[in-house]
Amino acid sequence: MDLRNFSDGNPTFEGGRKNVSPVPAIIVLAVLAVLGLFMGISGMTKKSQSLDDAFKFGYKDGSCVSGEPAYGAHHPNFEYSHRICGLPILKEYYYIILSDDEQSGLLVRADKDFGENFDSENYNNISGIKIKGNVKSTSRKVKENFSGSDYRILPNEYYIDLLSNKMNIRWLIIGIYNALAVVLLTIHFIKNRGSAPETAVGKIMAAVMIIGALVCTYLLLYMIVQI
Repeated sequence: MDLRNFSDGNPTFEGGRKNVSPVPAIIVLAVLAVLGLFMGISGMTKKSQSLDDAFKFGYKDGSCVSGEPAYGAHHPNFEYSHRICGLPILKEYYYIILSDDEQSGLLVRADKDFGENFDSENYNNISGIKIKGNVKSTSRKVKENFSGSDYRILPNEYYIDLLSNKMNIRWLIIGIYNALAVVLLTIHFIKNRGSAPETAVGKIMAAVMIIGALVCTYLLLYMIVQI
């Protein structure tokens, strides 16, 4: 009897581990790269109207406004906290700025310390700060604060986002990182056929890319919350 024709009872497998295609990941990274670069560059290159014209004639959603406010609130007029599962993850600060004649007011979203640029008694612009930001639609939560306050001089449909420049920079970071990730992932796949990096340099690069992906994910979530 030829025992070579019989199995020992243990299952046998043929072929190696199938490599996962990087194409879906490359497509996702490419989309994020294009989105980040487009949002960052387009946001930085917008033409702005003067703050004086905004006080006199108003503004439109998506436009950009820049100028030096004569008066402004020393403390935030409104604060709003974004929460996930009851935990605060981000707080927004809204301030009222006034025209030279104090007859027109506009709402701006800014950093917590924005009010320090204005006098606590007469609200004069004591630092000479100039503002610039994109006009955005006011969220329902902020409008609800308006309904309980006597700020009839404010156009509460829109506000000027003084955080726009920071957001544009974050978009650029997301775009540049993902563009770099597309290049590196493509090179790695062509060179190593999708296998894990074996050299020390390759492993370090992989770790850096993972950390970068986590940072960009955080920035993306942060941006979505602030939109």
